[in-house]
Amino acid sequence: MQLVRRGYRTRVVLDSRGVLSDDLNYVLDTESRSLDSKEAYEKTRQMLKDIRLACFDFIIKKVDSTLRGNIAAETKAVDEAYKSELILLMPAYPDMNRTTKGGIHYLNGVRITETELAHDPKTPVREDRLNKIMEEFFDEPVRSITLEQIRNEDISFSGARIFCCDAQTNIDMQQVIGAALDTGKRILWVGTAALADNLLLRSTTVPPALAVVASVSDVARMQVRFAADAAEVVQVSIGDILLGDRSETHPVEEAVAFLHQGKDVLLISASTWSRDKLDSSIAAGKQAGMDAKAVSQRTQELMGSITKAVLKRTQVSGLFISGGDTAISVFEKLGAAGSQILGEVLAGIPLMRLSGGEFDGMKVITKAGAFGREDAISFCLRKLKEKL
Repeated sequence: MQLVRRGYRTRVVLDSRGVLSDDLNYVLDTESRSLDSKEAYEKTRQMLKDIRLACFDFIIKKVDSTLRGNIAAETKAVDEAYKSELILLMPAYPDMNRTTKGGIHYLNGVRITETELAHDPKTPVREDRLNKIMEEFFDEPVRSITLEQIRNEDISFSGARIFCCDAQTNIDMQQVIGAALDTGKRILWVGTAALADNLLLRSTTVPPALAVVASVSDVARMQVRFAADAAEVVQVSIGDILLGDRSETHPVEEAVAFLHQGKDVLLISASTWSRDKLDSSIAAGKQAGMDAKAVSQRTQELMGSITKAVLKRTQVSGLFISGGDTAISVFEKLGAAGSQILGEVLAGIPLMRLSGGEFDGMKVITKAGAFGREDAISFCLRKLKEKL
């Protein structure tokens, strides 16, 4: 689905006869999870023997995010067919709370082997240490890439061919993927749908997304701070603008510069980031002869006009807006007559297209300010980059 959502033609096949050319993307379904390891290895090997894997840009060995099945055995079979120079095992799926830390895989913060999956009647999970899983079938060094290395940007793929990687967030995954791609080696990627998703994000050119947030709720603040790990934050200092100490063109220039670099941008009121800024904005409004309601209205007007100025100078995958008043202001400034609802990206969070105006057809996701889980903004920005 990660391929299809980005507009890539993809075919699911049950054996090598279905792989008719190398100008399509293929998912080869081996149905080998419940087999014993030797049978899984042999079945995978036989299914690959007539396929020219080297003709494809990327080879991903899909694995279960809870480590069920014959991960090492099947990876061994794919490796022999592909003749990999580097094997990267990264089974994390952060959006589903499947994470890896210290080489150990977790589900909702609990070691996989301590969950009910250890007692699965068909494919019980006996091992949650990634290195141990790979060492069962590979008679060669298996190294680890730790969270500390990832977050210190100290990733090295020297001294071995097989690496098991920690990851707790999509940003962790993208850091590892970027470092691996930089090696220029023939890589066998072993992981979940999250690996495929983040690999596509890093290896394809997709315009960045813009988020506009002016809500001062604690929920919105939490979501913005979470999303800031993967995007650039541009704060609109309402108080300074009201007092004439700063021009509204400053955040426009800052946001445009980041978007031109291909970076997602969180365009937020300074009060969204810090509650203290809300008090200073109200105080500045009083100096300018405005009450709190007028300051709020002026804030929405500014966010709308700044958003329009940014969009006129950049290309984005889509627009995320948090806060009902902010959304109305942005729609009005963009000259939109309304929007067409296309579906839901998360419960209560719709995906739409703008109707009318200069930006007719632009993808937009809106969300109530005090609504949604911690990663809601981050998730929505990724959804905006998918092809409808």
